[in-house]
Amino acid sequence: MVFCAVALLFCKSKDTTPQTTNGLKIESIQFSKRHCVDESKDLCADFSITYPVFSGGDAAIAAALNKSVQNYVLSAVGGNGQSNFAQALDTAGQQFVQMYLDILKENPDYIMGYSTEITDSVPLLNAKVATIQMDGYSFTGGAHPNPFGLLVSYDLSKGAKPLEITDLVSDTNAVRPALEKAYKILKGLKETDPLGDLVYPEITQLPMPANVGVVAEGIRFFYNAYEIAPYAVGAGDVLLTWEQLGGLADKKRWVE
Repeated sequence: MVFCAVALLFCKSKDTTPQTTNGLKIESIQFSKRHCVDESKDLCADFSITYPVFSGGDAAIAAALNKSVQNYVLSAVGGNGQSNFAQALDTAGQQFVQMYLDILKENPDYIMGYSTEITDSVPLLNAKVATIQMDGYSFTGGAHPNPFGLLVSYDLSKGAKPLEITDLVSDTNAVRPALEKAYKILKGLKETDPLGDLVYPEITQLPMPANVGVVAEGIRFFYNAYEIAPYAVGAGDVLLTWEQLGGLADKKRWVE
């Protein structure tokens, strides 16, 4: 169940996850704006942002996690990172609606709506690590929406330091063959098929993605659309289990 805090704009989930052994807990907040010129024709601008908010435990860690989330959200929607977050998000929503009104004014026969959406999830939260996932898309005309996403883990023993791939595996070159195999299978290829059947011609071996995250089952490697392949190939979300990673990753450091 959801209740709205401010005029149907900010909505907060009543249910929070159980707090971890370090007292950290989380809830989701939704901010939305919807402006319709003709709802029967779906001529609307929809701006819907859901993001996690951390509280409890070490206040500095919760603040660092929240700041990181806020920075990403504002970056994704073109908000002013120098302003108060709530104000900046509200302004970004207003600007998105105005952009839609402007296009309708310029082109009264325009028949599509505009939409921007971000949803959140927390694949892992324990006393050692917090993993955040943010999935979004924006449609402002054209052949298809523009998807985007974030997957990041934070080391809670180090003040919520964002973890990079080199923090999670001991040898990225040794991981690459298993990652390439899993990526090909994810996209419907055989292990022996050329990687070039999927990715851009200049990519001769699969690079490590910018987005990686620890989950209970292993490590996820997330490639955004356009990051390594054309839009038609889509995003890539590859899980390498702790068993697949073997001695290249330390499961006990994060999930035991």
